[in-house]
Order: sequence, then structure tokens, then C-alpha cells
Amino acid sequence: MLATYLCIGICTIIWIINGIWIRQAVKERFTSEIYIHTGLGIFFTMLALELTIGIRGAWTHLGISWLGLIGWILYIPSAYLVTASMHALKHKGKPETADPTATTTFIDIGVYSVVRQPMTLGMAIWSVALILVFQSILAVILGIVSLFCFWMSARKEAEYNIRKFGDKYKEYTKKVPMWNIFKGIRK
Repeated sequence: MLATYLCIGICTIIWIINGIWIRQAVKERFTSEIYIHTGLGIFFTMLALELTIGIRGAWTHLGISWLGLIGWILYIPSAYLVTASMHALKHKGKPETADPTATTTFIDIGVYSVVRQPMTLGMAIWSVALILVFQSILAVILGIVSLFCFWMSARKEAEYNIRKFGDKYKEYTKKVPMWNIFKGIRK
């Protein structure tokens, strides 16, 4: 019973925090932020559910070890993409506020020279990793929904960046793929 209350508390905190960000994004009509924070809310809800009541046998997990291993391995590129993009945004993007994503400078170096949306790609890979690690119907459903939200966020962010940076960003979209890291590395 304690695990259930813990899960409810954690999920409440997750949605209060993401709700604040979603509300702000709605107010500013910043669609990509609505999608990314909805995806994060769903993603962390899945994580909380699986780690509090799912591991106690509340639902079935397949337990296929090689799939779980692939999931654990996928954490590495996921963490790299998210941290490298945040570092580049913070140090090269010249953000106007404490929010590193509020950049004033166009960035096309480092991880941004390989893929245009490394942060959302990293979060999407992490969603797939969690599906493979937990291997439950709940993880599959919530993971796919969060993956879709991250993909939509990346698409809407591209539209926003075209408005923000103009022709420079349009040219960048022709050279650097949104999420296809293999194509980005090959170029």
C-alpha cells in the first residue's frame, strides 16, 4: 500500500511541475513545449508506475533478458544526446534567461551538426529504452505516447526555429537530418 501512495505522490509532483510548464507554453502559444512537457510527464509517470508498483507484480512483465540489455545499452546514447544538446545550448546558444533552451544564437556545431533535434531524439531513445527494460503493456503504451510527443515536439520546434532564425535555419534543415543520426554521421 505504501508503494501505491508513493506512486500517487510522485505522479502528482510530476504533473504539477509539467503542468506549470505546459500552462506557460499554452499561454505563449509555444506548441513544441506543450508536446515536450506532455511527453516528459507521460514518460516520468511510466517510470514512477513501473518503479513503485510495477516491480511489485501489479502487472505482467515479459522479462526477456536480451531485450532488457538492449534497453540498458540505449541509455548511453540517450543520455549523451540530451546532455550534449543542453551543454551546447547553454554555452554556445547564448540564452537570454536561465533556461538554456531560450537561445539567441543559431547553433550548428557539435551534436547539432549531426542531428537538428538531439534533445528530443535522446528523450525518444530513452522512451524506447524504458519499453525494452520494463517490457509491460503499460510501458509499451505510455512509451509510444511519449515517443510520439517527443517527435511532435521536434517537428514543431523546427517550425519555430525557421521563424526565429529564417533562411539560415532552412538551409540547415536541408543539410542536417532531424533525427536520423546515421545519415547525419555519414554526411
